[in-house]
Amino acid sequence: MTTTGSTTTGSTTTGAGTFLRKGRTRGAAWLVLRRHRVAAWSALGLLAVLVGTLVWLRSGITGYTAGHDMTHPTDDTLRHLSDTYGDPLHYIGRFLEFLPLLVGAFVAGPMIARELESGTYRVAWTQAISPMRWFAAKLALPAVALLAGVSVLSATYAWTWRSLPLEHLPGQWWWRNTDMLGPVPVAHALLGLAVGALAGLLVRHVLAALGATIFALQVLLLPVQWLRDRMVAPATELSREMPGLIRGNTDWIVGRGMVDASGGHLPEPDCGVGVRPADCLAQHHAVGWYLEYHPGSHMQPLLWAEAGVCTALALLVAGAAVWLMRRTHP
Repeated sequence: MTTTGSTTTGSTTTGAGTFLRKGRTRGAAWLVLRRHRVAAWSALGLLAVLVGTLVWLRSGITGYTAGHDMTHPTDDTLRHLSDTYGDPLHYIGRFLEFLPLLVGAFVAGPMIARELESGTYRVAWTQAISPMRWFAAKLALPAVALLAGVSVLSATYAWTWRSLPLEHLPGQWWWRNTDMLGPVPVAHALLGLAVGALAGLLVRHVLAALGATIFALQVLLLPVQWLRDRMVAPATELSREMPGLIRGNTDWIVGRGMVDASGGHLPEPDCGVGVRPADCLAQHHAVGWYLEYHPGSHMQPLLWAEAGVCTALALLVAGAAVWLMRRTHP
């Protein structure tokens, strides 16, 4: 009887251990979701509201344009369209623009730094969960949620944005949405996730981790934004006359200057107030002018190029976070 009881007990213990080992990753993910269920439900509710608003805006835009002559729209028609539908659409886009900061701050503070600061991570590590599995569970769930949620929101935003008669709106309408369209918001959000994770591991204090995340994201994203117009080679137009800075509504002017006799480009100099273009050319021994711009057909290549750069940065930062986790908690 003693032997049988001992065997039974050993079998039960072994079975429980096997179940725990098999389910520890799934259990860790469930625990992360349970601990942050308020934030998860809030994010899901916000996503539903934003997507619903975008669908409503598209319905309003298509209904308004169908009831008005959009072949030659009046200024009042375009003004009403912009004020009633365009501005709300842009405000939603601004949320997409600031999403990386929100994601990074949440991951750095409540998800990583708070547990390291309070020491609650030790409880998880004593429940058959290694430090790396704990860290993976912390990041896997928000990563999947971001890929799904931001992809839906970005696609819905682009779907609504394209319903506007962009060819009749000022050129800024075409290009001021590059942070909000296609794969760019998804890549930015993943970068925010990676930076937040690394900041949380490095700083280990909630408020300090929040500040470090916001600062690091600005440092990483500002150069990307400055170089955005050069990620794809712009088109160049040469002219004997000084080209204007206003072209078609779908063109983005990125540079203007002079062409010398050898074909070299000289960025537009300051020749003084009231100086004729011909005299300005003579002052700099130039023979003509050039204009660099992106036509509307460059938008998709530019979006994918920026998304690729940000995704590569996210992978580098995530790799640094994994390396730090393995080094400090083997």
